[in-house]
Amino acid sequence: MTTKKIEIKVNIDCEKCKHAIMEAVTELEGVNIVSLDQEKGILTVVGTMDPVCVAEQLRKVKQKPVVISVGPPKKPDPKKPDPKKDPCFPYYYYTPRDMISVNTYESGSGCTIV
Repeated sequence: MTTKKIEIKVNIDCEKCKHAIMEAVTELEGVNIVSLDQEKGILTVVGTMDPVCVAEQLRKVKQKPVVISVGPPKKPDPKKPDPKKDPCFPYYYYTPRDMISVNTYESGSGCTIV
């Protein structure tokens, strides 16, 4: 199954409604991300679940869901390090004389860098 982003209009009157909506949707198999915009009343669900199952779960908690959109999720923009903000980028200096040794304790806790 492919990952999809579903936007659904819901009625959020109180914190109890918000909690019930979030709990109902997160119980579904295949849900990866859930976000709820209280001001706009829009529930966004990302995952491999069926949009019909999401709507049915919302009906079980006395909601009247209206599906706004179903489509592929937006891919995150790959962020490149900004050389102006990171003084170490891209300059990493070491000479052949430098030696780094990493030792871990037998118990597996902590490490020593020499």
